[in-house]
Amino acid sequence: MKIPIPEVTDRFGSIENALCSIIRYCNVLIEKAKKVYPSISVNDIPGYALEFCRKVLVQATTLVKVAHEQEDLITVYSLVRILADNVSTLKLIYDVEDVEEKVLRHLLYVMDGVSLRYNYLKNQPKPYDGKIPKETYDALCVQIQNTTGNDLCCINDCINAIKARPDYLTKQQYYDKLIESRNWKFKTIDKPKPKDAYSWKELYEKLDAKDVGNMFSFFSQYVHGLSISKISLDGNEDYDIPMAFAFSLVGNIFNFLKREYVPHLGIFTKEELYMMAPEFFVENEK
Repeated sequence: MKIPIPEVTDRFGSIENALCSIIRYCNVLIEKAKKVYPSISVNDIPGYALEFCRKVLVQATTLVKVAHEQEDLITVYSLVRILADNVSTLKLIYDVEDVEEKVLRHLLYVMDGVSLRYNYLKNQPKPYDGKIPKETYDALCVQIQNTTGNDLCCINDCINAIKARPDYLTKQQYYDKLIESRNWKFKTIDKPKPKDAYSWKELYEKLDAKDVGNMFSFFSQYVHGLSISKISLDGNEDYDIPMAFAFSLVGNIFNFLKREYVPHLGIFTKEELYMMAPEFFVENEK
């Protein structure tokens, strides 16, 4: 069942066109912002957050492609859930006014991901068994050694940065537990509880949309291949529904970029405006 959204169809013609348009807007903003914040280093939070947004937009573009070309509803809903997780993470860590909180969550977030990779790779590869060429095995060993070395340096840099905070000594017990658990989803900064963390459902509810927490949690049915993902209610697969959710999620990215970066980007050229909204120029040239 299609539910028309007049403000979308009147302007864009369809929810798919609307999603493609807002992805295009965001990509132009990111490319312009990258001229001001070119680094993607973990030590450069504005640049790192930009790259985070760029990768999420790649996922959104893939979602449109899968819906339009493959007509694979299960994968589309799975991608919506992935978008929801990524955008919720973006809002929790980077879309906040408290700079100290942003830096702390960022350090813990980076440490969490890097630590998982380090712990997996540190005992790899297994002893050579002759199943692959020896030179390939040796090259793999060098690559793993370099990666784990870099990961360990990154982890230590994050820990040292947290311990250098002005209030570390007065809240050492709490900070040490955050470091140990890599808990970037903490709720409060003054309670020494390692499990004091937002659930994904609670993070979804922080998005710029109402009553979405249960729905995005439900989409795990599609990610994990549970029974409902194999059931079609009426045989007519409707892609407008996941497209609408994706549009709302990318809208969060657009609002974040507009607040955090646009004020620092100067005047937009005509070429940049055309890239964002070519349909506007076509309509006005008629």
